[in-house]
Amino acid sequence: MLKTAVSGKVKGIFFAALLLGIMTNAHAFDPASFQHMKTTGPHECVGCDLSGVDIEGWEMDNAVLKGADLRRARLVHADFDNADFSGADLREANAFQAVFSGANFSNANLSKLDLRGATANDANLRGANLSEASLDEGCLQGANLSGANLRLAKCTRLTLVNANLSNADMSKAKLDKAKMGGATLSGANFNGADLTGADLTGANLKGADLSGAKLSDATWVDGRKCKAGSEGVCK
Repeated sequence: MLKTAVSGKVKGIFFAALLLGIMTNAHAFDPASFQHMKTTGPHECVGCDLSGVDIEGWEMDNAVLKGADLRRARLVHADFDNADFSGADLREANAFQAVFSGANFSNANLSKLDLRGATANDANLRGANLSEASLDEGCLQGANLSGANLRLAKCTRLTLVNANLSNADMSKAKLDKAKMGGATLSGANFNGADLTGADLTGANLKGADLSGAKLSDATWVDGRKCKAGSEGVCK
């Protein structure tokens, strides 16, 4: 009876380890897809499984990666000017200091994506999910983020000059010292956001929700400096 119990326990451990191995490798990138992306010009891999791929420092201008699975991919210092990531999944990927100027991320899932120091000027991020993403010290000048989800995103010192964030959700986001001069922020949700020291000169805030937003030392749309302790309104 003891032998049977031990045998059953060993089998249980074996199957648990097997299941863990399957789960660990469930999202490893497909080598065939990776090879296809490498050899096509421009780099093209629509709907491919490239999860976990490491392409640090690659030149990927005009790449076509629509609907691709790039979860947890390493894109550090890579260049993706004018690339198409529409509908792609980049959750938890690392794109530290990567370049995405003119890229298309419409309706892409960028949740928890590391975009610190990245450049995405004039990029299309309409309807993209950037919740909990890290965009500290990045540059999205002139980018279209209308309807995007930036809830709980980290955007300290982020440049959003002349960007379109109409109807975007930035509730509880950290936007302290962000540069948002001339930005379209109409209908945006800043509920509980941290805008301490942010520059909002000339921005359009028509219909925006600033409930509970921290505005200490922020530069208001008319150039006024908000007093310490300003919350919801610039005092």
